[in-house]
Amino acid sequence: MTIRNNQEIIGKSLNTLSQGLYPYIVKEMEANYPNDWVKVARPILSIPKKSDLEKTLSEDVSLQLKLILKKWDEVFKKNNNLSKAIVEELIEVRNKWAHITPFSIDDTYRALDSIARLLKTIEAEVEEVEKEKQEVLRILSQQQFRYENIHTPSVSPEEEKRIRKRLNEILEKISFENPSILEIALTHRTYLYENPTEVSEDNNRLEFLGDALLNFLSGEYLYRKYPKMKEGEMTQKRSSLVDNQQLAKFAIYLNLGQFILLSKGEESQGGRENNSLLSDAFEAVIGAYYIDSGIEAVRNFLEPIFAETLKNSPDYVEETESINTDNPIGFLQEMAQKKFKIEPKYEVERNGGSDNQPEYIAMVLIDGEDYGEGLGSSKKEAKKQAAKNALAKLKQEGLI
Repeated sequence: MTIRNNQEIIGKSLNTLSQGLYPYIVKEMEANYPNDWVKVARPILSIPKKSDLEKTLSEDVSLQLKLILKKWDEVFKKNNNLSKAIVEELIEVRNKWAHITPFSIDDTYRALDSIARLLKTIEAEVEEVEKEKQEVLRILSQQQFRYENIHTPSVSPEEEKRIRKRLNEILEKISFENPSILEIALTHRTYLYENPTEVSEDNNRLEFLGDALLNFLSGEYLYRKYPKMKEGEMTQKRSSLVDNQQLAKFAIYLNLGQFILLSKGEESQGGRENNSLLSDAFEAVIGAYYIDSGIEAVRNFLEPIFAETLKNSPDYVEETESINTDNPIGFLQEMAQKKFKIEPKYEVERNGGSDNQPEYIAMVLIDGEDYGEGLGSSKKEAKKQAAKNALAKLKQEGLI
C-alpha cells in the first residue's frame, strides 16, 4: 500500500466522520444553546459573520473536532461514552493528513479504528469506515515480508558481536538489526580488491540503491514541506540536499570516514577525508539501512537532517523572523509585493464583545485569496494578528 493510498483512505474516512459528527454537534449545541448556538460557536472557530458558519462547519472535520474540545466541559462531556483523548488524537490525525505527512499501514489502521470508535459512540453510520478498516487489517495480516529476506549476509554471533563493537559509534546514531550489511556499506572497492579472502562484496550496489532513495525521499520531503513551491525551486533545493558536498557532511556527522574499509593505497592518499568517497559511503549506508529496516526508518532518519540542512542554508528565513516581527503588517506588505506584485487587503468587522471590551476579526487577502485571520480588541490588533498568521502560511508554503 502506497503513501498516497493511505492518504486517500484516511481522507475518505475523515469525510465520513465529518458527515456523522455535524448533526451530532448541532443537536448537542442546540440543546445547550437554544436558538443561538451559531452565535456561540462563531468566535470559538474564528469564522467571520459574513460567512455561513453552518455550511463551513458541516464541511470541515477539523472545525468540528475543535468545537467539541472547546465546548467539552459545557456540552460534550455529558456523553459519558465520548472520549476526549480520541478527539485529540483525531485532530492530530487530521493535521497530519492535511500536511500530507506519510502514514504507515499501522498508522492508518489506528486512525481508522479511532474514527470508527468515535462514530459508534455518537451512533452515526460506521459501515464504510469498518470496511476500510478491515481491508487495512487484511493487508497488515498478509504483510509477512521481512527485509532480511532480501539477501543479507549471515554471520555468526561472534562475528556480529565483533562488528557491533567496531561500529558502535555509528550504531548509536542509526540502529541496524543486522550490522553485517552496514559493514558492507563501509567496504570500499579497493579494500575488496586488496583483501578478496576477507570480504566478498563492496559497497557499490548499496551506493546505487542509496542514491535512488536519497533523491526520492528528499523530493518527497520538499513536496510535502512546500505545497506551493514551483518545480524549478524544488529541484534546486533537492540538489542542495543530495549533492556530493552535502552528503559528505552527512557522512562526517556519522563519522563514517573513521570506519570505512580502504586499501592501503587509498588510505595513504587521504581517502578518509575525500568528499567523493565519503558521499558514496553515506549513500551506501542509506541503501543498507533501507534493506535492514525499511523505508519508514530511512525517512525518519533523514527528514530531521534535511530540515536542519535547509535551516542552515543561506536563503533560509527563520519562522520567528517572519511571525514575531515588530511590524508584521509592514513586513507582509513587503513580502506580498515581492512575491505577488500586489499589496495585501484587509477586511475587518466587529465580532462580538461588549461596548467596553469589543472584539474584532480581520481577514487578510492577497490577490483575492484568504491568507490569514486574526482576532483583537481593536481593529489594529486584529489586522496585526491576521498579518502574523498570513506570514506563517507563506512560510509554511515556502514562499518566504
